[in-house]
Amino acid sequence: MSSEVIEDEDFGPTDQSWRSLLEVSVAKSRKIRGSNYVQISTVNQDGEPRCRTVVFRGFLNSVNLPEDHAMSPNNGGYFDGKPCVMKMCTDLRSKKVEEVAHQPISEMVWWFPKTSEQYRVRGSLLLVGDEYDDRALQIARKEMWGNLSDPARESFLDDKSVPSIRGRGDDGKIVPVPANFLLMLLNPTYVDYLRLTGAQYRQIDQRVHDAIQSTWSSKRVKP
Repeated sequence: MSSEVIEDEDFGPTDQSWRSLLEVSVAKSRKIRGSNYVQISTVNQDGEPRCRTVVFRGFLNSVNLPEDHAMSPNNGGYFDGKPCVMKMCTDLRSKKVEEVAHQPISEMVWWFPKTSEQYRVRGSLLLVGDEYDDRALQIARKEMWGNLSDPARESFLDDKSVPSIRGRGDDGKIVPVPANFLLMLLNPTYVDYLRLTGAQYRQIDQRVHDAIQSTWSSKRVKP
């Protein structure tokens, strides 16, 4: 996966991708409660914006996806050797499901109070449920279900036909993935990074498509 560094006439070349910057931000805030909470927006059928807080649950390992897959490294799924597709989850009964079906374009805002950094991540949302025919993404969905806390799994299991104690059956094993549990993926195409400490710094990273592959470019801009 290649990247192009664009030189801004006022500030000179950048040398860190949004993905590398985010890795540092996450590491510095890891011990802060709620540091993995992000705000994500959708649009309803009337064109009205909707925004809510969800939990960021890591990045999709897309190395083993087919080369022509929309989330493969060849299509911008990796930057600087790091995965870019962002994982979350949602419930099939949530209003955001019909909003994503209507318009998959979304923007995430991730604020790090400890370091006064903000990431605005724009891209398309994909919801992976029982009917989604993609083996690799179904595996990722099942893995996420298994990695949830017991109380989080329980929140998806209010159907009394599924015997469960805090997301586990009578035998103590994690119950199968319910149909209403959806893997939610944000496939980023544009990231606006802003640091407010010291001399303010702002950087735009954008995916650029050509006939062969997608690459990321970066440039520093004035706040």
